[in-house]
Amino acid sequence: MKLPELKEKLKSKYIVRVVAGVLTIALVGTGIGATAVFAEKNSTAVTAEADSTTGSSKDADDIADKLMDSVSLKDNDADKDESVYLISDANGNVNKTIVVDHLKNKDKKDTLEDASNLSDIENVKGKEKFTQSGDKLTWQAGGKDIYYQGTATEEPPVTQKVTYYLDGKEISPEDLAGKSGKVKIRFDYTNTTSYTETVNGEKQTVSVPFAAVTGLVLGDGFENIEVTNGKAEVSDSSSVVLGYALPGLKDSLGIKDKDLDGDVNIPEYMEMTADVENFSMPAAMTFVVNASDYVSTDGIDTSDIDDMINDLKDASTQLQDGSKTLAEGTDTLSDGLSTLQSKLGTFASGVGTLKSGLKTYTDGVSTLSGGLNKLNSNVPTLSNGITTLNSSAKSLNDGVALLNATVSAKFTDSEKKTLLDQVHSTLESQKSEIEKQAQTTVASQKTAIQKQAQSAVDLQKTDIQKQAQSTVADQKEDIEKKAQAAVDDQKEQIKSVAAETVKQQETEIKNQAASAVEQEFTSGKTDYITNEAKKQLESIKPVIESGVKAQFVQKMAEKNPAITDYDSAKTFFDQNVGMKDGAAEACVNEQIDTIINNLAGSVASTAKDASKIAAGEAAYTAASQTAGEAAYTGASLAAGTAAYTAARQTAGEAAYAGASLAATTAAYTGASQAATTAAYTGAVSGAEQATITSAEQTKATVAASINQKQANGYSLVTGMKALADGTQTLYNSVPTLTSGIKQLVDGSNTLVANNAQLNSGASQLADGTNQIVSGVDQLTTGSKTLSEGAHTLADGMVQFNEEGINKILDAYNGDLKPFTDKLQAVIDAGEEYQTYSAIADGQTGSVKFIYKLASIDAKADSDK
Repeated sequence: MKLPELKEKLKSKYIVRVVAGVLTIALVGTGIGATAVFAEKNSTAVTAEADSTTGSSKDADDIADKLMDSVSLKDNDADKDESVYLISDANGNVNKTIVVDHLKNKDKKDTLEDASNLSDIENVKGKEKFTQSGDKLTWQAGGKDIYYQGTATEEPPVTQKVTYYLDGKEISPEDLAGKSGKVKIRFDYTNTTSYTETVNGEKQTVSVPFAAVTGLVLGDGFENIEVTNGKAEVSDSSSVVLGYALPGLKDSLGIKDKDLDGDVNIPEYMEMTADVENFSMPAAMTFVVNASDYVSTDGIDTSDIDDMINDLKDASTQLQDGSKTLAEGTDTLSDGLSTLQSKLGTFASGVGTLKSGLKTYTDGVSTLSGGLNKLNSNVPTLSNGITTLNSSAKSLNDGVALLNATVSAKFTDSEKKTLLDQVHSTLESQKSEIEKQAQTTVASQKTAIQKQAQSAVDLQKTDIQKQAQSTVADQKEDIEKKAQAAVDDQKEQIKSVAAETVKQQETEIKNQAASAVEQEFTSGKTDYITNEAKKQLESIKPVIESGVKAQFVQKMAEKNPAITDYDSAKTFFDQNVGMKDGAAEACVNEQIDTIINNLAGSVASTAKDASKIAAGEAAYTAASQTAGEAAYTGASLAAGTAAYTAARQTAGEAAYAGASLAATTAAYTGASQAATTAAYTGAVSGAEQATITSAEQTKATVAASINQKQANGYSLVTGMKALADGTQTLYNSVPTLTSGIKQLVDGSNTLVANNAQLNSGASQLADGTNQIVSGVDQLTTGSKTLSEGAHTLADGMVQFNEEGINKILDAYNGDLKPFTDKLQAVIDAGEEYQTYSAIADGQTGSVKFIYKLASIDAKADSDK
């Protein structure tokens, strides 16, 4: 059976499609992208040479990217990757050939052996040196890969000819620049390789299966673009044409054009036509690649096709059985979707509850932020008050300290002299009277009179003093009441001063209480509350998990619209994003754990903040309530005691001094003029002693009173010192307080700023849930249709096996085997071609050719 007869019999053209499809569809379309074609793109020399010839490097990069997207590359484990850059004019004539080689140092060797027939060899990505002996190169690699380039003059295995036409007539590219009209550009490719391979004992002469992929970047003004053996991509910013060909493949396989129909083609040229205004072509580039480098041929051996045919028969039987199982499975799927539909209703309700709870949380954050901002606005007033308090307390402390120093010191000679001068002044006013009375008294009895008078007073001194002190003791209560009354008149002022003092220390008091709470939380309470919160959050974990999965499906669907459920999204993520099984589950679980940990942390943080605020308020309230009463009680007690003690101690001395003065005065009255001087001198001496003693006792009493400790453990002196130290500490803490309040305000404002995003996320979760519910409804309906289709498929597979597979088996057993021998020879030739320049013995290679054509620029004054 001849090939045309086989084609006629196999109306679906399976075998021809396999041959053409393997070498074209795999090369052109939506491949995964070539990973090595431009690995050497960083070569400065190559890039500069290419840019100077092709024009805009950006256009060249753009078209290179397009070509890369159109080539699907198999795994390349070659020892030597070779890229051949052929710098051409616009007609395809090569002007210069630059070769870039990449030697892979897989075993990190110190030296690498290589072979090359290139000239002007230089290292382009390092400083490693080499030695050369003929075509043999030895590189001092030092464990690194080697990248080098050189020039060549050998003809490439595939040549290309570019022909330009304007309105049906051939035209040179130079003359075409800037012209307008109907333009046609044709690329003809010629495969110059020839290999003789032996397959099944027969020699077959074939060409290396090269594929040529050409890309053009067109200027402005191109319309109605049509491409033969390719496609055009037109956008607002640019027009790009991609074309492909398999030069020499039809001759190698012995296929004629008549053996192929309209929908199966093995092209050997590419052609583009368009209506053009002011023609220009900024960039043009052709990749020529060995098909065996881009389509995996590992393990292909046409001698095994007999086994493959038998496998095909077995596979068709398995497909027939599998289609029946599929029909049964779709029935089960339909039942399961109905159950899922009812459970999603409960889930949607839970999402609504979550959304409402988040709204309540964000409202609370806004209220807290408002209060903190108000507190922050009052900080300047507080700071000014603390400054005033500190200054006043310091002045008071200085005054009390001065008083204490004064009353604690002994009278100086100067102070005593002042007191005695006052006594002398008083007696001086009575001196004349004393002298007159003493002179009119019996002069002869002057001494006796004076002695008797003084003796009488001295004998009664103790009684006089006791009587005076008794009188004061009888008035003790009145004296203390008067002193306390004076304090009572200032009661509110005393309390106010005490309360103001506490108020000025409000922040310090609250901070001390808050610090105690902070210590408690640091010691383990935070972890305890967080762990308890996590336990409570376990009840809503399914809701969170469902929401995260829904968002995960939505994100994956943005990358692949075919994704409609979590399983398909998970599979897509594992294969295309995470690049390993289980990556999607790990990603989703990490998001769920993050949400739960954040919520639990927020609960603990809120509990700590609330406890600190409550403790501070309680401590401050207690201090405010007790300070006023304590201050008033201490002042009242000190005032009464001091007044009574001073009155009692001075009364006895005053009475005795008065009696002495009265006695001597009386004695002087009756004394003679001779006794005048002695009487006056005695009066002065007695008065001086009494005055100094009384004044010193008064100072000692005052000093004891202001240094006496009260029930609170402080005296007036030490209490005033503690107050001044406290206000200074409070004043020093103002910057820290101000900074802390500012941080609280900034933090609360940040929380408020995130409220909208949090509420928006909850809304998106709710919307996503509704979409899931709607999607499940659609899946439920679709599953019924799928079930019907599966049953139809099962019936169709029986028919396919009988009418299709069996006919293919009959066809293969005809005259197709000679054709498969040629196919095997083409595959073998592709495997053998590994380098353009040269390669060391025992090494494997991979080579690709990049033709960079000169750009055609539009003329400023074009002929239209």
